[in-house]
Amino acid sequence: MDNIKKEIDSLFDEIKESKLYKDYISAKKQLEENEEIMEIINEIKRLQKIATNNKDDIIEKNIKDLYMKLESYPLYQSYLILKEELENKLYNISSSFSSYFNDLLKLD
Repeated sequence: MDNIKKEIDSLFDEIKESKLYKDYISAKKQLEENEEIMEIINEIKRLQKIATNNKDDIIEKNIKDLYMKLESYPLYQSYLILKEELENKLYNISSSFSSYFNDLLKLD
């Protein structure tokens, strides 16, 4: 069992050292340090909280407009692309583990 844990830890270390992960972390940090982008994100979150309790077309339009403004930033676009690529990679790893363990548990 220790060997499996070591292999999984090694896999996570490999992921953390990958260019994709480092690029994602860098983009996320740059995003968090950009006051203008963070103001838009925080305003979207604030309006979304209001929208969950109210069905207000004006609020929905404001949220949509803010998303469009947010998506106009190349930094935000890069972040989304890197995030999606990393999520896909992690999903594929997760699926591989799931398939492996399901095969292991099959009764023949």
